[in-house]
Amino acid sequence: NTPKWWTPTLPEKVQADVTGKGKRLAEQLELNDAAKTQKTAALVAEHFGRVWAWHQEVDEKLNAAWSAWDAARDNTNGKQKDELKALTVMTERVDPIYAEFTPQIQGLLSALRQEIGEEKTTALLDRITRSPGAKRTYDAYVGMVPEMTEAEKAILWDRMVQAREDSLAAWSDGQIVKIFKKYKIRNEFSLDYFGYGYQKRYQAWIEASKRPAAAATASTNAPATH
Repeated sequence: NTPKWWTPTLPEKVQADVTGKGKRLAEQLELNDAAKTQKTAALVAEHFGRVWAWHQEVDEKLNAAWSAWDAARDNTNGKQKDELKALTVMTERVDPIYAEFTPQIQGLLSALRQEIGEEKTTALLDRITRSPGAKRTYDAYVGMVPEMTEAEKAILWDRMVQAREDSLAAWSDGQIVKIFKKYKIRNEFSLDYFGYGYQKRYQAWIEASKRPAAAATASTNAPATH
């Protein structure tokens, strides 16, 4: 049976939002083809209309699942993160909910690739998920551990690609961040498994990124010489 969110009746404001989003994103691709731009805008608008409608049906249980995941990873006030419990919540509660929407995402990607090609489809996804961003996050891992092997890099990159696609089920920027976080945690575990020590590398990377800014500030604030 076709789910209700497949053919939603959207509130006027939501319809205007998704229509405007589709038009804006399609125009930003600079396709130089009015028909392709119009078709892309329609596909994106239709997709996010379905995203909105789907969230109306699942948000109560989805938000509860994410809250349980957050609680398992809470380390405030002396608490210890329980990553095994968090993984269980993700596997048994969060992932199955998102799996309901996966066919829509795959259908959208297939239609976009057919209409505008792989490169422009990827560019569209990057615009939608620009924060935190797949490439930006991946580049940070490489910056932390430049000596990673190509096989290790590929594992991390594949997860970022999956995070980018999965984020097409998000209605808000905050939901995109959460979906990326799921895969970022797995990448952190992989860096530990590879033997690099994620937390140590992360702290060193943060300190290194501060030094150029500090040097620039010092140069700007240095007294003038006569």
